[in-house]
Amino acid sequence: MEDKGSLLIRGGTVVTATARLRADVLVRSGRIDAVGPDLGIDEADVDRVIDAAGCWVMPGGIDTHTHLAHPIGRLGVTTADDFYTGTVAGAFGGVTTIIDFGLQEQGGTLTDARDHRFGVIDPDAIIDFGFHLIVTDVNEGVLAEMGDLIRSGFPSFKVYMTYGDKKIGDDDLILLLEVAGEHGGLIYAHCENDCAVTHLIERHLAEGKTGPAYHATSRPPAVEAEATNRAIMLAELAGAPICIAHVTSSGAARHVADARARGVAVAAETCPQYLVLDSSVYDPGAGCEVAKFVCSPPMREHSHVDALWDALADGSIQQVSSDHAPFRYEGQKTGGCDNFTQIPNGLPGIETRLPIVFTEGVASGRLTPERFVELTATAPARLFGLTEKGRIEPGADADLIVVDPEREVEITADVLHSDVDYSPYEGMRLKGFPTWTISRGDVIIDNGVLTAERGRGRQVERIPIDPANLP
Repeated sequence: MEDKGSLLIRGGTVVTATARLRADVLVRSGRIDAVGPDLGIDEADVDRVIDAAGCWVMPGGIDTHTHLAHPIGRLGVTTADDFYTGTVAGAFGGVTTIIDFGLQEQGGTLTDARDHRFGVIDPDAIIDFGFHLIVTDVNEGVLAEMGDLIRSGFPSFKVYMTYGDKKIGDDDLILLLEVAGEHGGLIYAHCENDCAVTHLIERHLAEGKTGPAYHATSRPPAVEAEATNRAIMLAELAGAPICIAHVTSSGAARHVADARARGVAVAAETCPQYLVLDSSVYDPGAGCEVAKFVCSPPMREHSHVDALWDALADGSIQQVSSDHAPFRYEGQKTGGCDNFTQIPNGLPGIETRLPIVFTEGVASGRLTPERFVELTATAPARLFGLTEKGRIEPGADADLIVVDPEREVEITADVLHSDVDYSPYEGMRLKGFPTWTISRGDVIIDNGVLTAERGRGRQVERIPIDPANLP
């Protein structure tokens, strides 16, 4: 692996969130030192030169929604990727920073959740990391510790408006919003109406609709749209910023756009699965194979796919994250073949996130290259307080990817690096995989070869969130 010496990336097209230009990039001591056309650097004066002719040089991807080594207590399973296999997969897909999650146990503190998560991540990650703290038990002690956590680099808090013992009610949500807003924190919300979801699940099971295909009809678009609107309304009342996780439907996207138009500090993400897959994957005739596509919220009818692309293009949705929740089909997903409530929810996607958005967005003409960089690197950094990431400027961390825009890869589980036995994108041909992935000046993927050492990743620096700076 390259040491923290000097690196010259020569002759590529540098793409940022605002511009494209033919330029060299000089890296020294893990940071970007200079960017410009023909820097005139003698190759003998640097430790390594990468010839980027014909390639695009872009900021490394920032994936702010991953679930690595994440337990699902009620099912007794844990996601298949730990922080080594998951970050290796991310690096092959051009990801140089992740923000994962630390789960508060019932009766425990957020500080306990933070400290426990450090012990899991530190030995394994090959790229830089942070994590959101998942709040499941709101009490005076939790509210009191939020300010110190925000100031010490943990400014974002995940909440679930559904999901059993993780769920918090509106009364607790508005308290969290008020405290987060006071101290520079950000609430990051999974929005589904729990009452409606619970009712529909019970009705499906009572009617004998138990197979994996019925997962989708138990969580229709209306339950997402209603909860999204409610969460935004509570944030507006509290005067606090909020980020809506994994928007899947036109209704939820419309609520975000309407709130932003009236000045509410709300941001939103969507995920690649909702941009290329639709509800046709939930074919009852496919039997247990449908379990591969069980995630929450589920995929929607194709009209919603088109609406999400429109929202990405017009700025209503500000980032694309993977929601990488990798469960194996055999032995994990198949445990719910006869009862969809027993299928662990989630899809693998950390490695294919950038290529899907590149292929279906940039190569298809839906997005400009600059908007691609904004959605996958620059906006996530701004939204979650990563001051050293997501840009190609002198002084920033040298987190970079070099991509041949014409290179194409056919997706199979075997060509990917996640510890999962399938891909939901099997057979798709994708562009946008990096030839080189560079993290803080280290070449960690070198023309298809992993060169990073286990555990080289560091906790990323994060600052409190200013609502005025939301993308």
